[in-house]
Amino acid sequence: MIVLSHQKGWKIINQRSHGLLAAMLANQYNIELPNEILVPTLIAIAEHDDGVAETLQNKNLTQAGAPKNFDIGDGPENADLHQYHNVMELSASKSQLNALLTSMHLNFIFGDKDKIKNKQVLTFLNEQKHKRSEILKKLNVDKKYVDRLYRFVEWCDAFSLLICMDKIQAEGRKMEISESPDGDMNRTFYKSENIISVEPWVFKNDNFKVFYEYKIIEQLQFNSIKEFNEICIRTEVQRADFVLSR
Repeated sequence: MIVLSHQKGWKIINQRSHGLLAAMLANQYNIELPNEILVPTLIAIAEHDDGVAETLQNKNLTQAGAPKNFDIGDGPENADLHQYHNVMELSASKSQLNALLTSMHLNFIFGDKDKIKNKQVLTFLNEQKHKRSEILKKLNVDKKYVDRLYRFVEWCDAFSLLICMDKIQAEGRKMEISESPDGDMNRTFYKSENIISVEPWVFKNDNFKVFYEYKIIEQLQFNSIKEFNEICIRTEVQRADFVLSR
């Protein structure tokens, strides 16, 4: 769950909406992939953060009862393995490639494994490492090829997060996105309000539209995650539209 401070309270963006935006960016990315590779990759990009109902997770409220942004947490030592098991079960039920890319993303999220002491987390990560090795053998694909695919996943995820979290600098100031599939470092900036550009340009079309959906929650604190969820359900969905322009 992405939580931003808003003049009326909180701006709440579900991870699923962020994932959909990432998939929109991926669909426009100028990368040559066969259909049997591209579609599972797009699905991995769109659904890599699925697995739980975010507004029903106790961890998504602070001790003071405020909605908690996804990057404010207890670290990998106290990761929600229930969510990660769910997301891997969902991805594996679609395709082995989907499972491979999703597992690679989870591995990226956990960061430096040497710093993790939680045995359950380490067991999960070791199991995933073994499964990735098995899938690579079954698919008979080159590791460098898969690494390039994952950089594609991570690039789209990173760019979507910059947009959703309102991190792109104002007044045309440029900032890095992430390493592209081919190893380049792209930068992004606003050309004008809600018109975003990228250099070097990596997309198939010179202009295209994307969006994410969000809710403005005017109550600042909640007595329980149930109360938060009920208010979220009743709150109107809004939409932020953007144009990507060369």
